[in-house]
Amino acid sequence: MMKVMLLFLSLGAGMLVLGDAFTASSVTNTVPTTEKYWQIGGTLLRPAQSTPIPEELRKALYTNTHTVETQEELGRGVFVTADWRKAWHNYESPPEDPKLIDPDTGFAEYDVTDIEGTLPHDLVGTLYRNGPGKFGVNGERVQHVLDADALVIRVTFPPPSTNKERRVHFRSKFVWTEALEKETEAQKFLYRGTFGTSPRGWTPIFGDVSRKGLNEDPSPPGNPISLMAGNAFQTNIKNTANTQVIAFGGKLLALFEAGLPHALDPETLDTLGEDDMGGTLRKGRLPVKIAGDVPEMFVPDFLGGAAHTAHPNVCPRTGHLIGWHWSQLVSNEPSLEVTFNEWSPQSFELVASKTFVVKNCDLAPHDMAITENCVMLKVNALTMNQGAFISGLKGPAASLAMDGRAPVYAHIFPRPTAAKQFEPFQVELPACFSIHFSHAYEDEVTGNIVSFFSGWPPSDSKDFLGAWGGFAPDFTQISKTILWRLEVDPSTRTCVSMNVAPGSANACAEHPLVHPNFQTRPAKNVYASASNLVGDSSAPCGFTKHRVEDGKTETLLDGEKNTEIDAYFFGTRYFAGEPLIVPKHKGDLEDENQAYLLGVVQDSARDRSGVSIFDLERDLKEGPVCILWFKSSIP
Repeated sequence: MMKVMLLFLSLGAGMLVLGDAFTASSVTNTVPTTEKYWQIGGTLLRPAQSTPIPEELRKALYTNTHTVETQEELGRGVFVTADWRKAWHNYESPPEDPKLIDPDTGFAEYDVTDIEGTLPHDLVGTLYRNGPGKFGVNGERVQHVLDADALVIRVTFPPPSTNKERRVHFRSKFVWTEALEKETEAQKFLYRGTFGTSPRGWTPIFGDVSRKGLNEDPSPPGNPISLMAGNAFQTNIKNTANTQVIAFGGKLLALFEAGLPHALDPETLDTLGEDDMGGTLRKGRLPVKIAGDVPEMFVPDFLGGAAHTAHPNVCPRTGHLIGWHWSQLVSNEPSLEVTFNEWSPQSFELVASKTFVVKNCDLAPHDMAITENCVMLKVNALTMNQGAFISGLKGPAASLAMDGRAPVYAHIFPRPTAAKQFEPFQVELPACFSIHFSHAYEDEVTGNIVSFFSGWPPSDSKDFLGAWGGFAPDFTQISKTILWRLEVDPSTRTCVSMNVAPGSANACAEHPLVHPNFQTRPAKNVYASASNLVGDSSAPCGFTKHRVEDGKTETLLDGEKNTEIDAYFFGTRYFAGEPLIVPKHKGDLEDENQAYLLGVVQDSARDRSGVSIFDLERDLKEGPVCILWFKSSIP
């Protein structure tokens, strides 16, 4: 659920292919067979994992229903561990409809008929969503949820018609990568995952793994000798294609930031293979290059490749897709070679390209921000233990050490098509951990670069996403994620300020975004998936609106609820995914409120997921105008 990825097809400045959005409950008589995880989930401020379940909530668990809750009561980070684990179950058919989903391909197809509320007539287009969906092979679960293979869904919203009924159509498939195909044939893990999943040593010597099932806790990773035997010097990381999906220039691409994109058929979702992004990427090679002028004949065939970011952006003015690919440079100091590209929406044609070197960088940045003239990357304080990785003892993410008290560096580059070209520069920032940008712009008065991003405050944490391992993310070990405002002076190349964004005090929120037409200019509101409003780290179960230009800049104590922010929480037994903002069909693109917020929501009581639709001309707290319920749960 934390890595839900959504995208509407793009036309012009909007994120929609234009043609010409409460409380759900379902009562059954099923009584769960175990109460092992019937407990209030642990959080950063409430680490005890054994908090008793209130009697009313216990009754709801027995009857597969919901308790009656108000928005005033919600937003405090309360969730049930059993429900949170269910959110990370393998994508498969529900018991009442065992043939709904093909267990091998993830294929399902049907009309969505369970609709709460009224589907807006001006919501037209095709929704694609990508995220982890296939959590292992032959009964062995991945060690980390982000190592799961990708599941892409397609939901079509046809235009209203006076001649026939308007039908919303659903389709799903796993992204059938070469690695997934080979592991399916072998019925075991063959490749190292980014976050710890890996092959075992030779079975006759080290024994076979205990295959407890894909919805059970993963088996122990193996002893050090087995790990080294199965993984030493294997540096080709499995491309799961599970991080993002984009539809642009006639292509549908499933993205993974440590490899090449995978092209999908926009209609059938069939996997077409790796895509070279218009000839800018070389297939079959590791994203590693030897620094300096080394003749091609002396470079091994498996080197010289590049990996493409999973978070490109679309410029609302030009309509260009702006992305970048990277290669680790073999040199005396850790460095990355980065190439920024801009593609035209006409047949995915490359418009311009620029290449630079980022020094003292052990890991490719996760996200990027764009302005009219700039691209910003942020390099967190991470160092790689090469010995642990090369030996096979740890995966690449586990081999990274984080210093939560060290400075972070913003790297500013000129866009390939920028009217104002300049030499790249870096700016030292206060300690934090940067995750995702919502947007950025160049201030017309000061000339400064202003950006907004989600991230962790300074901490003593040394672990990089390790708490996401095991069956599901453990929030007792994860820092709270909040929205920040960063202002950089390009003339002095210094940080002017970096503070919690206005209107965002104690709002634990991730995956921030704005109306797509405001990607490179000031936006009044930033929206995000919300976990709580009390400054804690907990499971996401709603959405927030942050008034980043005129909101209050107050400071709240840990545990104190932000009562000013506009937010909606579905309930204790619901979870919310990454949101998407879609301009209204034939609406005013200069009015950021003329749009809908869409987000996948999971109802743990019904064990079903759906697309919630909020009208941004209303307050979020009024709730969704529509929820389209699928026939199964989506991880």
